[in-house]
Amino acid sequence: MLLSPPAPTPPHISALDREATPADALPEGIPPLPAEGHTTRLLATADGIRYFVGQTRDATSSCLTVIPEDRPTQWTTGCGQATDSRQELVRTGVPGVVTAVLIPDNYNPSRLLAEGFSRVHENIYSVSTNRIPGSAR
Repeated sequence: MLLSPPAPTPPHISALDREATPADALPEGIPPLPAEGHTTRLLATADGIRYFVGQTRDATSSCLTVIPEDRPTQWTTGCGQATDSRQELVRTGVPGVVTAVLIPDNYNPSRLLAEGFSRVHENIYSVSTNRIPGSAR
């Protein structure tokens, strides 16, 4: 008898299970997340950067919005579709500021840590990018 690997489980972010508060709303001027049914929460503020996370009810689409407080017009949102809790959900960033990765609950972050990322939140890891990739500054 052959044992097959366990079926993938949908990616879950338990921090999204709590009720939304006014602080969870994306700031004025930042458009709502692209897919209907996203729930958004402010998951962390660290080193002058706010990290908002959104996910659809069925957990098939996840988004990470990164807003540097000192450069609020340089915000970015990255979205991805994942069906497996063993996958990164989103990797996005603001050139010259930060690269951030959204991961589901129970994801093993050892590879991220080896790449120099630091934990910002259980579901968010980031690394500073001190210069814009490809530039001399």
